[in-house]
Amino acid sequence: MRTRTPLLALLLLAVPAAVLVPIAAARGDGAAAAPAASGSAATKHDPDNKTGLADWMDRCVQGNAKFMAKDIPGAIDLYRQAIQLAPKRPLPRYLLGEAQMASLNLADAEGTLKEALDLSDDRDPNVRGKILFVTADLREREKKWDEAKVAWQAYGEYASKHSDAGMTPSTPPARIQAIDDMIKQDRAYEIVRQRIVDEMHPDAAAPSKTK
Repeated sequence: MRTRTPLLALLLLAVPAAVLVPIAAARGDGAAAAPAASGSAATKHDPDNKTGLADWMDRCVQGNAKFMAKDIPGAIDLYRQAIQLAPKRPLPRYLLGEAQMASLNLADAEGTLKEALDLSDDRDPNVRGKILFVTADLREREKKWDEAKVAWQAYGEYASKHSDAGMTPSTPPARIQAIDDMIKQDRAYEIVRQRIVDEMHPDAAAPSKTK
């Protein structure tokens, strides 16, 4: 399987009022992060994250810094704080899911990403697209090949409808083809493995004779 690019800082503080613009994913379909805003503007929190940086978003930014410093437990703690502050926002759960994947806690990541997807909608296609992408990646990591193919197809269809949201509709066909190729290799290997076993134990492979 392909090498997974670690999560970069996905959040950008792009305006003087410290409003956070939508995330951009790593793995080549997003931008790196700029430093967080400083000074009095950054301390004027807006719960809606429109005129100023929301408390929950501030936790996400701090969590990203922890993640970049390879402090995954610290990042997870901050993302959980963000979820508590904004339980209906999909972004903190998405980031938590990424961190759980980085810590190889795939079972928890699966549940977290499902919650994130359920909370997301077309009002922020960038976030929803990233959740779909990572969900497909997770299915591959879990070696749930059929589910992975369905998940990549879902991401591809969504990316095609929202091409202006920074997604890559060309990725799913490549991933689906790679999965199909690997399934064929696994099946071929299984045939060879069984043949070796039969040759080593011919009596076990031969049908029993009735006396």
